[in-house]
Amino acid sequence: MIPYLILCTLLVPANLWATITPHLHSELSMRLLHALSTAVLIPPLVSLWRQRRKVQPLPALLLAPFSIVLVVVNTHIALMGMGVRFGWIDHLFLSIACLAVLVFYLLKGDDGEAENPKEEQTA
Repeated sequence: MIPYLILCTLLVPANLWATITPHLHSELSMRLLHALSTAVLIPPLVSLWRQRRKVQPLPALLLAPFSIVLVVVNTHIALMGMGVRFGWIDHLFLSIACLAVLVFYLLKGDDGEAENPKEEQTA
C-alpha cells in the first residue's frame, strides 16, 4: 500500500507540471503519465464497489463518477496519443483525482477496526 500511495503522491506534481507546460512532454512520457494516472484510479473504484454498502454516499457519489470519467478519457489518451484539445484541463483533473485517492485511503479506517471501541480497551 505504501508504494501505491507514494506513486499517487508523485503523480500530483507530475500532472501539475503537465498542466503548466501542455504538450511540451514527449509522446512516450505523455502516454506513460496517462496510463499510470489511470492505473492509480482503478483500486479506489474497486474498493468503492466492494464496500458500497458501508461507504458514505456523498463522497462515493462525488468520487466514483469523476474517477470513471477520468479512467475512460485517460485510457483513450494513453492509447491514441497526443492531440487532445484542452489536455491541460485533464492533467489538472488528474492532479485533483490523485489527491482525492490519497485522501480516500488516508482517511479510510483499517478493515480490522473493532466495532465497539471499548472492546479494544478490555483486550
